[in-house]
Amino acid sequence: MADVQIVRGDGVMPSRSWLQEMLSGGKNGVPLIDIGTSSLTGIRAGAIPGLQKDNALAHPLFNTIPLEPADCISLGSDFIRAGLLYAPREMEDEHFIDALGVTWLREGENSAPIGHPLETAAPADITRHPRPRWLQPVQQAVPESTGNSLVIADAPCPGLLDMCFMLRNTWQFMEDIADNRRAASVLLEWSLETIISAYEYLLASLDRQPDIIVYSDDLGYRDGMFLSPRDFRNHVRPRMSALLTHLGNITSAAVCFHSCGAISPILPDILDLGVGMVNLDTSAKGMNVLRLRRELPGFVILHGSNDLCALGRAVLQGDKAGIASLIAELAQSAPVIAGPRDNMSSAGEVLAAARGAAFIRNISCGGFEDLRRLGPVRSIIEEAVEKTLWEKLPSL
Repeated sequence: MADVQIVRGDGVMPSRSWLQEMLSGGKNGVPLIDIGTSSLTGIRAGAIPGLQKDNALAHPLFNTIPLEPADCISLGSDFIRAGLLYAPREMEDEHFIDALGVTWLREGENSAPIGHPLETAAPADITRHPRPRWLQPVQQAVPESTGNSLVIADAPCPGLLDMCFMLRNTWQFMEDIADNRRAASVLLEWSLETIISAYEYLLASLDRQPDIIVYSDDLGYRDGMFLSPRDFRNHVRPRMSALLTHLGNITSAAVCFHSCGAISPILPDILDLGVGMVNLDTSAKGMNVLRLRRELPGFVILHGSNDLCALGRAVLQGDKAGIASLIAELAQSAPVIAGPRDNMSSAGEVLAAARGAAFIRNISCGGFEDLRRLGPVRSIIEEAVEKTLWEKLPSL
């Protein structure tokens, strides 16, 4: 498989080789860029009229759309999407039922679970709960139409803790962990087997192995974690280990581990499972991106942890202080894959991300090394700004 040639500020570098060097801890220069590919960096339906094809969705709850490879590339992304495709939900009074049997209430752009099929179930009933049948069509990364860009496989289903919360009710499952561990254990095992089957279906359906595969599991909230570190280690981590080991046996793709929330107490436990790339909530308590960089091993790649949209807005507005702060933070966070910190819901956010990507591409590897070592360097920043403002952004 040939590498796409990515033009950087001072030359050309094969993207796949660049990623492999990053994963091995050998690259701290200009980052790769991910825009629009997965539920982590995607574009929500309705943000840009006409961009959604055939009403297909990439995520049934976030309503992100499966961008065509050419659209990802035109936004400045080094990556394209592969993953399951979903039809729009059939609504009844703003309610719908998902493949797990969970009832959701749609509120504007967001959905909230309001009906949990296993909330009162006994362990024997949990084991008999019907599993989803993975029959969805799959978005392929077709080499002929992509220029051999890197491929990110979107998560095909919720993660372990997310799935337990959806099926059982968040508070009920946390009570189970404390007082009804048999039920908690059975539900975690049911979820583990279901998640493994989803990843097996996705990977078996792809014509081309992905370079990165997303695993997403929200283990915390802005100020803390849902479970204590001890309960996470005793109950969730062993199943997570089994899942990630299985993924390592069926794909060579690097796992990008996503979690929202203030989860710094358990990050070493997650990294010990062989995770080399993380997408984290850097606005949560104790999760500042530069603090993470100091505390995490140098080989761990931070994905989407810096605010690419804010960088693009600062460039457009001529906010020199903002540009200096954001680009120095990005350089000092290396190794990184730059991207929006969340999926995007407006054309303005998308264009800001594209402008941020263009700005990054106008800095050389040597320039990024200087920014990493020295902090903001005026001449490097001003030259990149000037080049970026002359460039034409994609037409949306």
